Amino acid sequence: MLGDSAHAETSLGVFVHGVASGDPQADSVVLWTRVSGFEEPVSVKWQLATDVNFSSIVASGNYVTGASRDYTVKVVPDGLTPGARYFYRFEVAGSMSGIGRTRTLPEGAIESLGLVIVSCSNYPFGYFNAYEAIALDPDVEFVLHLGDYLYEYGTDGWGGADGEALGRQHQPAHETLTLADYRQRHAQYKADQQSQMMHATHPFIAIWDDHETANNPWKGGAENHQNEQEGSWIERRDASLKAYFEWMPVREPEAGKRQIDYWRNYRFGDLANLVTLEARHSARSEQIDYSDYNAVSYTPLTLPTICSF
Repeated sequence: MLGDSAHAETSLGVFVHGVASGDPQADSVVLWTRVSGFEEPVSVKWQLATDVNFSSIVASGNYVTGASRDYTVKVVPDGLTPGARYFYRFEVAGSMSGIGRTRTLPEGAIESLGLVIVSCSNYPFGYFNAYEAIALDPDVEFVLHLGDYLYEYGTDGWGGADGEALGRQHQPAHETLTLADYRQRHAQYKADQQSQMMHATHPFIAIWDDHETANNPWKGGAENHQNEQEGSWIERRDASLKAYFEWMPVREPEAGKRQIDYWRNYRFGDLANLVTLEARHSARSEQIDYSDYNAVSYTPLTLPTICSF
């Protein structure tokens, strides 16, 4: 099965967060993993092949990771064939990761597109059975996640009671505020076995919503952020986005672009064009809270009777 390692006895404890791919284009795709158990910078070898046995390797290299990016690995092999399927894996210090499968965007005339859409994956609310179903579906080619890939609440927040009943409580136990908090929360979600199955099987197209940072954010704050108790909103936002770019199989910002300028375009041959738009952190004004207007008096509108029975 994809994601399984041929050297499970040596990879145990190293590639505990699986492998993933995403942000595909016709000639390139992002490959991702994370290595555990290291305290110094470490060089990770990666390979991309056209076959699951890796007898035809088309790209390979080494990537040095360390604490500054939470030991995550992200590479973008290019010059690939449009609409082609590939297999990839990582190796470090004699340990081999599981094998991932990915593909590039097609070009030219295509008749169908196997695109599955998911969102709002709150770990304490239940198991990621949908992710496993996606992994096992042969008709799926790409996974589009519309946001809320994770949630920021602590065990005393939304979903806490369900998480306690299921033994799926959030880590850390408190609401995520710092870079360390967001990294730990991403690590928990990536350690889920059903999530790992989906990521290892299909390339991911992702756009965040609000809970990757905090509920209902806007340019200057969020509904679930209190400056007096939780500090600077901008620092919290930037910490969440740094962790997002570390832990998700997405391309780094182009030169001159900020992480919040997260706009993407995906063309699926002559069949479809998908544009992802960032509107939470870069452009949104504060949402109206209707409770602020509850005390406003008004005169109910009385409509005349047109007919009666």
